[in-house]
Amino acid sequence: MFLRDAFKKGEGLYEFYMRFELAVSVVLLLLVSVIILYSLVILAVSLFNELISGTHVVESTALKDTFGLILTVLILIEFNHSIALAMRRRSGVLQVRVIVVIAIIVIARKLILLDYAAANLQTLLGLGGLALTLGMLLWLLSDVERRRAAAGAPED
Repeated sequence: MFLRDAFKKGEGLYEFYMRFELAVSVVLLLLVSVIILYSLVILAVSLFNELISGTHVVESTALKDTFGLILTVLILIEFNHSIALAMRRRSGVLQVRVIVVIAIIVIARKLILLDYAAANLQTLLGLGGLALTLGMLLWLLSDVERRRAAAGAPED
């Protein structure tokens, strides 16, 4: 009971926690930005080396590796964008819908880069089931948001 009262909006402990969450978000934003820059440098060096050596055109694995790096950078950018958006809206760092969307993008990356000739049936069924489940979860979350908007209820 005491903790619930202490964390009411506008109270001192709640404001302290919001500042703490904002500080952690800034640190995460900076760290993920460093990882994005590092990944971008690795991508540029890898692509340059493949173009110079000519393996990029000949080997499909080199092309898959480069494309995988591109998708990884895009996933990191989306993750960083979601942190920045949460900071701007002051809505908290963890938004379930954003996490589900990022998980779907990661699964899509895995499916795009998967070597289907070497993959076994369990892997394919597992990834398919995971993609279907995440898609249904995203649909349910969107449906809840749509119903809240129709009812005029404020979002938490």
